[in-house]
Amino acid sequence: MGKKLKHFIEYYSLLIFAFLIRLIPLEFARFKARCLADIAFYVLGIRRAVVFKNLADSFPDKKLSELKQIARNTYRQFATTMMELIFTPKWNTEKVREMVSMEGAHLLEEAKRNGKGAVLVGAHFGNWELMGFRIACDYPLSFVVGRQQNTKVDDLLNSYRTAKNIKLIPIKVALRGVLQTLKNNGFIAILADQDAHENGTFVNFFGRPASTPKAPAAFALRTGCPIIFGSIIRQNGRFVIHFDAVPRPQPSGDEEKDIQNYTQAYTAILERYVRKYPDHWFWLHRRWKTQPVKTVMNNG
Repeated sequence: MGKKLKHFIEYYSLLIFAFLIRLIPLEFARFKARCLADIAFYVLGIRRAVVFKNLADSFPDKKLSELKQIARNTYRQFATTMMELIFTPKWNTEKVREMVSMEGAHLLEEAKRNGKGAVLVGAHFGNWELMGFRIACDYPLSFVVGRQQNTKVDDLLNSYRTAKNIKLIPIKVALRGVLQTLKNNGFIAILADQDAHENGTFVNFFGRPASTPKAPAAFALRTGCPIIFGSIIRQNGRFVIHFDAVPRPQPSGDEEKDIQNYTQAYTAILERYVRKYPDHWFWLHRRWKTQPVKTVMNNG
């Protein structure tokens, strides 16, 4: 099957699936999501080995039964989040405000008063898209976005975002777009919890070096704006967003070191939330795939 035909089938299958799903109540759709997640976990075993390895390496003190419970719930959380995303075109600003409360929003207010905007760092944790939708109800928000292989599906997802007042900055022109947005006292949202390959900076995440995107720290250091970490917790069909101020490192005179220290600061906050709500994070990703290059000493 050619790539174009495959993408065509994926796109129209998603459109039909989304149309049918929106005909049923949200709670029933969430139940169906959990059922599909159990099939993916127990029957198909999609990326199950990756999830178990990630969990076992991150929680060496937990029993196998505990790891299995977290793994199953991780699949359920992710499937439920994707199902909820399908419903978002039906939710107006009032509905989103009703579903999602915010704690620590004074940090956003302070950043707005200071006039330099803010870099909002998030993760693939809880319903991260809904977190962005809720913030955009009250603040000017832009997402830095990459381009997915299936451009039709990508455009569909982006249409959900723009309909919620979110501006999009393509990653290829991120520098110019981000700096202009911050200059205009806007907020930039970046998900910075996945493997950044050889372009990242290595920080400690669950006791292991993890290549992490440099962009949030680099933007904040260059403009003087704050970094605010956001996480969204699912609570009985509703959600709570927690905002945490990320402490700015003391300047060392070494830009790369400052970026690493700043990145470590918000990564530590993420780890704290993942330890408290382990099933909320996206363990299906090969987060620690890229490792520092080991240098061999030659003593002659």
